[in-house]
Amino acid sequence: MKELRLNAYAKVNLALNILGKRDDGYHDIETVLHTVVLHDLITLRESGEGITVVADAETVPSDSTNLVYRAAALLREEYKVPRPVEIEIRKTIPVASGLGGGSADAAVTLIGLCQMWKLRLDGRELAALAGRLGSDVPFFLSGGAAVARGRGDRVQPLPALPPTWVVLACPRISVLTEWAYKHFHGNDQSARPQVAALIDAIRRHDVPGVGRLLGNVFEEMIVGRHPVVGELKSRILRGEAYGAAMSGTGPSVFGLMANDAAAQRVAEDLRQLPDVDVFVTRTFAEER
Repeated sequence: MKELRLNAYAKVNLALNILGKRDDGYHDIETVLHTVVLHDLITLRESGEGITVVADAETVPSDSTNLVYRAAALLREEYKVPRPVEIEIRKTIPVASGLGGGSADAAVTLIGLCQMWKLRLDGRELAALAGRLGSDVPFFLSGGAAVARGRGDRVQPLPALPPTWVVLACPRISVLTEWAYKHFHGNDQSARPQVAALIDAIRRHDVPGVGRLLGNVFEEMIVGRHPVVGELKSRILRGEAYGAAMSGTGPSVFGLMANDAAAQRVAEDLRQLPDVDVFVTRTFAEER
């Protein structure tokens, strides 16, 4: 039985800005993303009949509502692949946390099945398929650092940051992406991140500068609804953090830390709070 194991790495949004509403109902965004070492494990096996998804988390669906299932179904349909696949998902990235776990899982499923089924897709073809699955999925085909525009599907690679310690704090609350975009009105211009300056700091490998420029247009709105998000950010900033921000539409908050020891101290403090999952990880870029 053929089997392939792949890591699906989480991301943080170093910056997230909304530029306006599109005619197709989506929003034009500008976001700077970076993968981190925290990851799910995807195992692909030629087994069973059709597409089978097995996950170790009860909140992860096993049917066509799962992006991983949809990735496999899309490849089978587009390229007339008759072979079955069982997809096992071992979750470490919290579900619906703003860290891109579902999109990362779908991206590596596309990559892995192309390899397993010997589909010779070039980068443009793979990116087009990824874009049909979700706005974040194209970024995860390569990961590292990138700026994404449009719906998030126009991805421009950036130089990866030097390995930088990151504290992630994920409160066990739900923030639906659809709800966040629907209720965002963009009246507070002062909350908008300086994306061009942030990209320049990344290109100069200026991690403290990147930390000072972290920003997310959704943060103020989400803090108003879930004050714990603001408390987590404040606690991170009291440590030796270059900066902190919310990732995606939340509720996870991350901090870029000066060193491992500082990251561990902040993590220990955050773990005193109830119903918050805390991780210490690092920025990461993988050669694909």
